[in-house]
Amino acid sequence: MILLDTHVLVWCATGDTTKMTGGRMDQIDAAIIDGQAAVSAATFWELELLRRRPANSSLRLPPTANLRLRLLSDGLREIAPSGDLMVRAVQLEDEGFHKDPMDRMIVATALQGGFQLATADSQIITWANQTGRLELFDVHKD
Repeated sequence: MILLDTHVLVWCATGDTTKMTGGRMDQIDAAIIDGQAAVSAATFWELELLRRRPANSSLRLPPTANLRLRLLSDGLREIAPSGDLMVRAVQLEDEGFHKDPMDRMIVATALQGGFQLATADSQIITWANQTGRLELFDVHKD
């Protein structure tokens, strides 16, 4: 199972192959159709926040509610954060993880589910490489 970081979901939804290789985008699209790709439910919260910022007016995303329904009907899985997951997200600080609460929630979701995380976030990648605790799906390699 591949868990998509928010920016990867945006790139897939907009077809932006300038940030991710086309081969990797195809793999993620196939994983969605096969029910083997997921996002944290909180990712849709973050997407809606991003859409509302004037600085992000160039994002060509449909309304978040519509995008969510389309992706779920395509086969994307949505993982609701539990109380246990939220506690684990905070505890990542004890392992040197940076303070971004959304990144913590996404990484805790990947760890709890044993998922590969599709991300280009350098802070997450550095932490994963240093700790060996998180399996990454490299969005830059075919």
